[in-house]
Amino acid sequence: MLLAGGRLLDIDHDLHHPPHRDLLLENGRIVEVGDAATAIANRIGAIKLDVSGKLVLPGLINAHYHSHDTMLRGMFEQLPLDAWMLYSAPGQFAKLSADSVALRTALGASENLLNGVTTVQDMLSIVGDDSRQLIGALNAYKSSGIRTVLAIQASDRSACDCVAFWNHMPETTKRMIPQALDPSAIMRLIETAIAAPKQDRLHWGLGPSAPQRCSDEFLRWVARISQEADLQVFTHTYESRSQAVLARMGYADGSLIEHLNGFGLVNPRLTIAHGVWIANEEMRQLGAAKANVICNPTSNLKLLNGFAPIVAYAEAGVNVGLGCDNCSGNDAQNMFESMKMFALMWANYSKAGETGAAVAAFRAATIGSAKALGMSEEIGLLRPGYRADLTVIDLDRPTYRPINSAIRQLVYGETGRGVHTVIVDGKIVVQDGKLKNFSDEYLRNGAERLKTEIADDVMRLQRENAKLLPDILAAHEQSISFPLPMDRFLLRRQ
Repeated sequence: MLLAGGRLLDIDHDLHHPPHRDLLLENGRIVEVGDAATAIANRIGAIKLDVSGKLVLPGLINAHYHSHDTMLRGMFEQLPLDAWMLYSAPGQFAKLSADSVALRTALGASENLLNGVTTVQDMLSIVGDDSRQLIGALNAYKSSGIRTVLAIQASDRSACDCVAFWNHMPETTKRMIPQALDPSAIMRLIETAIAAPKQDRLHWGLGPSAPQRCSDEFLRWVARISQEADLQVFTHTYESRSQAVLARMGYADGSLIEHLNGFGLVNPRLTIAHGVWIANEEMRQLGAAKANVICNPTSNLKLLNGFAPIVAYAEAGVNVGLGCDNCSGNDAQNMFESMKMFALMWANYSKAGETGAAVAAFRAATIGSAKALGMSEEIGLLRPGYRADLTVIDLDRPTYRPINSAIRQLVYGETGRGVHTVIVDGKIVVQDGKLKNFSDEYLRNGAERLKTEIADDVMRLQRENAKLLPDILAAHEQSISFPLPMDRFLLRRQ
């Protein structure tokens, strides 16, 4: 297939005034770019897709996402992270059937695709070691056509041991908090899953929920599997202020990064999500190890966590990617929104008069995220040999009238409404702004049915958590008042 007549927005070319260049796709890969692509296509009689008046860019990569709470969008606001988790964690709900898991996965995958996302890194939580739930998610991803880097999220420590000051709460409250789990069954499920025959567009990673949520034994297992299978490790680190407080209260050297390093996990295969409340010396440690961080600006603000020091990360040599996070901690799987917020943060962390924030955001959403997923030689660029994962934007929209800088207008002005065509592995999965693989009826009716299915659990959790919330918020306030050497609620250099 030849994509003809489009303007290519790619790091290799002029991002402000993208050139008109054709792209030839074959067997799920980009095989040629420019005049050579046109000549080969004419010689072999390739199918032609006219993208005149369109902007062609590498498919966006949502490098931090959780499909398990798709049904909870719009339900929460103004809750700090530690309180929100009591309402949204899958273990708080009854087990869903494989069909229901497939439906919620399809809902999230569809939203990503319609917003130009061709790859998601899903830290999926399932209840217990239910392989049927995993099968449901895998089937939905296969049907959707999206590329997925799947990491089953797991942990084994009691919640009271994972949050600063929670062990100081009344015993009646602590008894209602999720307790420690035996991880052996989920470990077996993960080992079985990653050993299964490879599937198109499915890639595996490991998902220890967070350093403080995992026992030493579990982290040793993660480190061993990561090394043996060459798998990326995805984990939440320093998402909230309370996590930085906990590190100083209960970990050697007061550092979660040093804790991970003790297991040999601080290396290029490590990708931390959020990294908001991190110290400068820890950023330098990650940079020296060529590790990765995924910024999630919208969820970090919605869950009252502040601003990740993204410029400082880049200066320390840490690879920076970009994500959207949970549907209930963000409410939109929209990388255009994430890019805009990232660029605005970048500008505020920079010196007045500097430029390049929009380019930094686009880079994070493409090649930065690709590297963080361990796929920098596969996705994120429009080069021969790379996967044919592409997003096509309609330039006949008010956002692009006139085009003064394509990159800035995309980052600061695009909302997702301009997404015209999405191609994954050389196959069209969104055309004329419409999904090819799921019907609107299936998604709309299914969402309402599943909403009814979980309604009793939602109401039960609201009643139960109302009893816990005062103590949870009191612990949150203790963390806020604990002295730290940085303040990530401020958008300035520290």
